[in-house]
Amino acid sequence: MKRKRNVKEIKIWMIRNDVREIDIIKATGQEPTYVNKTINGTRDNRVVLRWLLEKGCPQRYLGLPDDMLDAA
Repeated sequence: MKRKRNVKEIKIWMIRNDVREIDIIKATGQEPTYVNKTINGTRDNRVVLRWLLEKGCPQRYLGLPDDMLDAA
């Protein structure tokens, strides 16, 4: 089941925690486009989603794919 990502809340969380897209790109080694599309909800890059979770982004904002829910 596809869950909706709360882009607005993710971006607010990023601002409050001083996290920029470039920080995610550097930390994960993922392509800038993949990071951007994952944050904006058009892609489910598990590396990026896992990184956001580990940094404390609330799971409810991320709209995780089913296969990530068990591990979250």
